[in-house]
Amino acid sequence: MSRIAEDRLLALIGRIYEAALQPQSWADFVDDLANLYAGTAAISSQGAHGVGACIHASSGLDPAFGRTYEEYYSRVRPWAGTVGTATPGQVFIPRWLVGDAKYECCEYYNDWLKPQGIHHLFSIPLDRERQLSTFLTISRSRKFGEFSAEELTLSRKLVPHLQRAVEMHRQLFAVTQQRDAVMQSLEGLGVGAVLVTGDGRVRFANRLAERVLARADGLTARHGRLEARTPAITASLHRLIGEAANTGAGLGEASGGVLALPRTEGDDLHVLVSPLPVGGGGWLGPAMPAALVFINEASGDFTLRPEHLTQLYGLTRAEAKLVSALVGGVSLDEYTELAGISLSTAKTHLQRIFSKTGWHRQSDVVRGTLQNSIARMAAMLMQIESGVGQDLEKESFDFQRRPDIPLNDGH
Repeated sequence: MSRIAEDRLLALIGRIYEAALQPQSWADFVDDLANLYAGTAAISSQGAHGVGACIHASSGLDPAFGRTYEEYYSRVRPWAGTVGTATPGQVFIPRWLVGDAKYECCEYYNDWLKPQGIHHLFSIPLDRERQLSTFLTISRSRKFGEFSAEELTLSRKLVPHLQRAVEMHRQLFAVTQQRDAVMQSLEGLGVGAVLVTGDGRVRFANRLAERVLARADGLTARHGRLEARTPAITASLHRLIGEAANTGAGLGEASGGVLALPRTEGDDLHVLVSPLPVGGGGWLGPAMPAALVFINEASGDFTLRPEHLTQLYGLTRAEAKLVSALVGGVSLDEYTELAGISLSTAKTHLQRIFSKTGWHRQSDVVRGTLQNSIARMAAMLMQIESGVGQDLEKESFDFQRRPDIPLNDGH
């Protein structure tokens, strides 16, 4: 092969970093590499002695042979014992390692390499993670001759980029796994979740949130930006998002909040806006401020501040304290003693709660609040921040119902 042009090297490096961000692009990289070397190319991982071999991307290899390599032939190579001790970044040529005679009479060569027309072969270990090593392997037929010094030099130039790409891919995959696990957990709670920038532009939404946004009733994404039914409510939502995003970026102190979003049909949507810590950024500039918007679309034990009930249902502080107490398992009579008010006043608060929420009985108050997943999310975040539940003197109650106190449906 003639002198390798600089633009071909740069194109291969570009392919490497595309693949780090888009795993399906590894196929394009190995295709280009196989064409350049007039042979085959593969990226694989395996443990000591070839155990647990897996070909992640290949070009020029028969898929059936790939499967037999993973299942058997990776372990019978004469040099398989050196796999776990190979130095990352070091080119090794198996034929030179074991000698021509042993190479050409071994089972691996005669039953796996030779049937595919492969004779010349070299590998480069890229990295080792726990017990697995990742390799780049290039091979070709006898008619194309030994790999030249220039070809081996090219492969060495690619190695640091491949090593960075493998590490980038591994970290991005871990982050994606964590994100998916969190989002699936939220869906299990009946909670939609949307990752937004500081100006309310949607960057990611779980499936439940996507369904809510698609219905466009109470909340939608217009031109990629969250919007509520009215300009005034949209402005309130954007204000909460902006404040929370700035806090997550270390530029503010607001903790977000909860908001009721009216719909044309059915109950209001309830959303909780929370800061998302973004770290300090890097040499490319500061990380973009972002926030999480949780959407209630049903129960569990938690503690809730009355101010959350005030924001969600339009209650006064006194009414919200009563709701918190009732959901915490406190009877109306007990609450009057704890709060130092008369039974008549407590009943007046209760009637106003019924009027504002559309509930008609005390059991409806308890049930409706427990089924509000945004209330649960607000409570969980509060518990994470404080580490403890709040008592009545701090104006909230434990949402673990006391089993000895039945629901009282009286007004």
